[in-house]
Amino acid sequence: MKRVVLLSLALALCACQSNQRDSSPSLLKDGIQLRQKTVAVDAEHAKVIMKAYGGTHPVEFAIRREGDPDPRMETLGTVMDTGEGRVFNWIAKLNQTVASAAFKRFPQLEIQADPGKKLTVSSSARSQGNGVYYSCGPVTSTFSPEKTKVYLVEFQFRFSRSVCALQVFDITDPANRVLIGGEGSEAKEG
Repeated sequence: MKRVVLLSLALALCACQSNQRDSSPSLLKDGIQLRQKTVAVDAEHAKVIMKAYGGTHPVEFAIRREGDPDPRMETLGTVMDTGEGRVFNWIAKLNQTVASAAFKRFPQLEIQADPGKKLTVSSSARSQGNGVYYSCGPVTSTFSPEKTKVYLVEFQFRFSRSVCALQVFDITDPANRVLIGGEGSEAKEG
C-alpha cells in the first residue's frame, strides 16, 4: 500500500505543470562555472545584457520572445550585484567567484535577441535569512531590439531597498547610455 501511495505521489508531482520554462544553469546540469556564458554581437542579432544594481539580494531574470510557440516565460538564471567599482576589487572578485561557482549567481546574464521581435524581460528579487524576508517584483519591460545593438536591462534597487525598477538602456556606445524604457514596483519587506 505504501509503495502505491508513494508511486502515485511521485507521478502526480512529475505531472505538475509550471508556468515557466527553466534554462537557468545548475550545478548538476552545468557543473562548476566560474564565469557565465557570453554572446557576441553579430550582423543579424542584438545582444541583451541583464544585471542588478544597488543591492545584494539575488535577482532572477526571465524572458518571453515574440513569436515563440511556447508562451510561458523562460527563466534564464539569477544575477547578483557583487559591488564591483564600489568596494575593494578583491572583495568584488571573491564575491563573484563564490556566487558563480557555488550558487550560479552571476554578475550578469547575456542573450542574443532577434531584431524587430518584441522581447519581454521580467525580474524579481527575493531572499530570506535571519528571520527577514525581502521581495520586490516581478517588474517587466518589453522592447523591440534592433540589429547589431547592445542593450542593458538593469534591475535597480532604489530608495533604501523599498522600491525596485527595471530599466532598459541602449549601450551600443558605452560612453552614451540611452534610456529606452522601464517600470518600477514596490518592495515587500518583513
